[in-house]
Amino acid sequence: MTKAKTRLLSFLLILCFLFTACGEGGILLSLSDKPDYNNTVTVLDVGQAACSLIESEGQFALIDAGDAGGSTNIIAYLHSRGVEKIDLLVLSHFHYDHTSEALDIIRNFEIGTVVIPDLSEEMRPDSYFYQSLWEDAANGYYNLDTAAKDKTYIIGSGSVKILADTINTLTENDTSIALSYTNGDFVYVNTADMEAEAEAMLMDVIPTDVDLFSAGHHGSSTSNTYEFVEKLNPGTVFISCGAENDYGHPHSETIETFASLGVDYYITYEQGTMVYSITTGEIFTD
Repeated sequence: MTKAKTRLLSFLLILCFLFTACGEGGILLSLSDKPDYNNTVTVLDVGQAACSLIESEGQFALIDAGDAGGSTNIIAYLHSRGVEKIDLLVLSHFHYDHTSEALDIIRNFEIGTVVIPDLSEEMRPDSYFYQSLWEDAANGYYNLDTAAKDKTYIIGSGSVKILADTINTLTENDTSIALSYTNGDFVYVNTADMEAEAEAMLMDVIPTDVDLFSAGHHGSSTSNTYEFVEKLNPGTVFISCGAENDYGHPHSETIETFASLGVDYYITYEQGTMVYSITTGEIFTD
């Protein structure tokens, strides 16, 4: 073997340690050195649950706060990132896998605004948690806001926008808040657990050619229709779900949709917590 071939082989071996390939052709950087977290979107590995963190210019938005035993504890992770105040906490809907840690987070961090779905009386949960949200707001712990189409919340150099009014005529999953985060040319979309019928109602308002999409309903085939994903045309998809979960997420139909559209996808139970750099377009495991 020539010296040139030996150097090439050594270089390729080094790359194998530095990079972890996954999805349909995408590459995740898994580095010992931490990335610059400013202007990032992070999807935490919280098992069969959902929690995403947006950071920009020292401000933070947390989208959902569910933890079902993944590799990352939400509160410990937020402390490790230096979070003292959560400027915006969005609780997309009131299923436990999206809200289980919300009260602890409210008790452990300063909170600016909490956004919840605007629910009809028959859709409102009869729970201590739901009541405590209103009581805490009345006591001045934070501002409590209900989602409505085009409401916008500034986070650093970007903004979170509510894409549509809350749907109260379908399933509880479909009461999920659908939102986008735009920062310069970067666009992130999160539709929580919205399913196919609700996705169809969003077709006229969703952005296209988005950079990052959190797969609907943990990668379920009841969400992520071909038409919906095709219109979003995401560069990258993060799927939040637990290993060997009881629901079989992500469903093979969803993976086939992403693959047929040439979308790079990454799964938390395979990669752990993932950080998308808005500045560079790189993806890091954390």
